[in-house]
Formats: sequence, structure tokens, C-alpha cells
Amino acid sequence: MGGSDREIALQGFAAFNRGDIEAVLELCDPAIVIRDPQRTGRTFKGPDGVREFFGEWLENWQEYRSEPVDFVEAGEGMLVHTKQTGKGRLSGIEINQDLFIAFRMRDGKFIEYSLFAEREDALASLGSAD
Repeated sequence: MGGSDREIALQGFAAFNRGDIEAVLELCDPAIVIRDPQRTGRTFKGPDGVREFFGEWLENWQEYRSEPVDFVEAGEGMLVHTKQTGKGRLSGIEINQDLFIAFRMRDGKFIEYSLFAEREDALASLGSAD
């Protein structure tokens, strides 16, 4: 599978939004690391970590989508500004808010994925002050 980092990221968002985590894993390096510093403070590693992270994330939502708004190459990776929308499974509360995801890729595969509520924090994680 080829394609630019942006195209690969778009494939990942499409797979995630249709609930196909195995298709997301096909886009990941086996040593993938997911960092969730602000919400859980945890780091998830490898395919099992990806499954655990997304399983834990999605169990809280009756409906959930993350749509990319903007892609910016920054520092050592790519910053993706997304709009997350959803409806809480227990609360029924609906959200429509920004989420910033910092990606690092190597050889067309995701090697690191980190989530942030603020753009500046995501940029800092990539070694960029833009």
C-alpha cells in the first residue's frame, strides 16, 4: 500500500469511523505507540495496545466520529485537527469539539499517535512551535 502520509491518515480515519479497527492496524507499524497524556495519562503499545485504546475510547460512546479538518506537517510528524462528534453512552450528552492528533509515520505506517485538546500541546509533542 502506498500513498502520502495524508492519504494514509485519511484511510485511517475512514476505517476508524466505520468501526474497523483491524483496518486501522493494517496502517500501523507493529511497534505503534499511542499516547493519551491528557485524558488517561497512559501509553498503549503494539496491536493489542491499539485495540485496548480504541476499545476503551469507544465504549463510552453511543455514537462517535472523528473527522479531519486540517493536516499540517510539523516538526517530526503531522498534526491533524479533527472535529469529534458523538453522544455519550450513559449520559446522552452530545459533543462537537476540536481534537488535535499528532502522528509520526515511517515507511508509510503509523509509529506514534498522540491526542491533545489544544493545538499548541500537539505541536509541542512534534517538536514544533508553529
